[in-house]
Amino acid sequence: MQQANTFKNYVWLMGGRIRAFQCQALSKRSKLQCKNAARKGKRLCKFHFGKTGRITIDGRQRCAEAKTIHGRETRDKREIRAEKFKEMKTLVSLLK
Repeated sequence: MQQANTFKNYVWLMGGRIRAFQCQALSKRSKLQCKNAARKGKRLCKFHFGKTGRITIDGRQRCAEAKTIHGRETRDKREIRAEKFKEMKTLVSLLK
């Protein structure tokens, strides 16, 4: 298990020509430090940094409006489809 004070500070990129901070995230299973370079001015890499849009109230509202199910339909499309099904039901009931 890796101790918190034994983190590597830097990782070398481009064959040793560029020095960048190393991501400070730890693996849950192996407890080893992530080997990727951290984002500029941050402590975590692009995989562990996460999205910041959900932190603010506006960001949460944007995420709630943009939510999709199975990656195919937005809420607007579901509402339109529900309205069309209601119209179809009324037309079928009129035919009977």
